[in-house]
Amino acid sequence: MTKIGPLHRRYLRLLGIEGIPSGIRDLGEIVRRHLCRVPFENISKLLLFGREGAGRINTLSEFLDGIEHHDLGGTCYSSNPFLAELLRALGYEADLLGADMDVPNLHTSVRVRLEGVEYHVDAGYAAPFYRPMRLDRVPLEIHHGNHRYLFDRSACDGAYEMTVFSNNERAHGYLVHGPPRSLEFFRPVILDSFQRGRKFMSSLRITRFFEDYTVELRNNTLIYFRGKEREDRRLTSYAELEAAVTDDFRMPRCPLREVVQVLERVTGSPVF
Repeated sequence: MTKIGPLHRRYLRLLGIEGIPSGIRDLGEIVRRHLCRVPFENISKLLLFGREGAGRINTLSEFLDGIEHHDLGGTCYSSNPFLAELLRALGYEADLLGADMDVPNLHTSVRVRLEGVEYHVDAGYAAPFYRPMRLDRVPLEIHHGNHRYLFDRSACDGAYEMTVFSNNERAHGYLVHGPPRSLEFFRPVILDSFQRGRKFMSSLRITRFFEDYTVELRNNTLIYFRGKEREDRRLTSYAELEAAVTDDFRMPRCPLREVVQVLERVTGSPVF
């Protein structure tokens, strides 16, 4: 029987998973619960910078503390590496991979091999990837609000491409490829992401997935996705932002006032 340490037991507890998961059914449950329990957000990044004055790699303990005590999660530099680590601790064959965007290896993802089948897992893209994607069944297509996600083989040998369309126009995406990487490999790009002016140092972003809908915050715009429908609402005050984070995102313990102060200090501009 697989034995796991206290940190990984804590991880499973926070995901609401009992026992020691194994097999494809349990893998799917881990992926689904991780997506719904761990929000995609840059609040953790801003808080770290605000408290320490510099960027660094998060530890697993800090990641779990954020989930358990502050309703937080992270970006691809925490969710995917720590999910891969958890899966390996459970006995799954799982690798952390790099993915190219406008910069090589700017993104991360997880590759799982189980019973001769390879799966693509990505818990850090703020995307509705509720289940592992079988590589032998591509192309795969997911519709979500006005977005369409297409995952398919790339022309590059051994690589796969995720393409995101918004209103039928290509919006963004990534090219995922080997070889397997350690979290330490991403240190330079992680540290660079803390530079002033970088995307997640100059905006406020949260994406929270629920079983049948998604809520997203992009600065002062609140977005709901239900099926193929999308609804946008403009937030006009800190009070409305606080209410949205508490009620819509169900993150009442999020240190929102602190992160807004950090963001305003870093950007030199008021959020409202």
